[in-house]
Amino acid sequence: MNATVVAASPVRWNTVAPREYRGNMCGVRVPGLPLIPGGALDASLVISWFIDRYDALNRVRIYNVWRAKGIVDVAVSWPDSRDYGFSEAEFVNTCSELVAHGFLPCVFLSSKYYDPADTQGILRNCVPVLRKLIAEGVAPRAVVGWELSLWLQPVQVQELIDALAAECVPHGVKLYVHFQEGYFAFQKDKPGSTTAEFWNQQVGKLTGVLHQKTLAWDDAEYQARIVDCLERFAGGYGFVTDSGFGHPFDFIAYEITAMLQFDGTCSEDEGNRQGQIALNTPPVKGVRVMGSGNGQ
Repeated sequence: MNATVVAASPVRWNTVAPREYRGNMCGVRVPGLPLIPGGALDASLVISWFIDRYDALNRVRIYNVWRAKGIVDVAVSWPDSRDYGFSEAEFVNTCSELVAHGFLPCVFLSSKYYDPADTQGILRNCVPVLRKLIAEGVAPRAVVGWELSLWLQPVQVQELIDALAAECVPHGVKLYVHFQEGYFAFQKDKPGSTTAEFWNQQVGKLTGVLHQKTLAWDDAEYQARIVDCLERFAGGYGFVTDSGFGHPFDFIAYEITAMLQFDGTCSEDEGNRQGQIALNTPPVKGVRVMGSGNGQ
């Protein structure tokens, strides 16, 4: 179903991604793009995980704009592509094309829309393609799933982390979690439970969190909430200070204005401004925001 891979420079990235993240998963405009299934009413808005819904020439146009804006990391979504009709081989082909054009795919592996709410069913859907991506060296980053806290229980999320870390970590693939708005952790709900209980289980498994901003937060509250997270990753409130990879867990300000961009109520410039608010958050004991996935 995917179009022929477009020829690109032979220069390829090392399969090990840097800790820093530089992307814009839903915020860049490319005038003249066609409407695509599932896309925004503003056809110029590029939703990165729908990149395989464009033809080859329009993909190159998007790549050129991304490159000019300094974008390196590109979020793609196996469940979305699978539901649209792409095979594992075609999805691997899409990631290979991104790498060939100088980008780093960040592969989301599961979704509340297209996966069952049980651990084994999710793993059956994603592990085969993950292994193919790793074998080709085109999955430098992987994400357990979209908004995990909305459709799974904490024990299921941990089971997925454990299983997927066993696939990713030996090959240098950085593994992350993504939760609903405002969530930084997803521990068992019991009296006295803390976010440290979640994160201290992730040593040697997760590189960090792709955080989703609560849309109602203003700039000051957003930065204050980020500082709360950085304090924890810096060793506060019972947190370990080493993720198991020689550095603290990483906080990436991943999803900031995506829904507003999709709805047409936020411009690219405003998205970039809010992304910069996150990036400008003062570090805590040397622990800083490690990039933005939704505005620079």
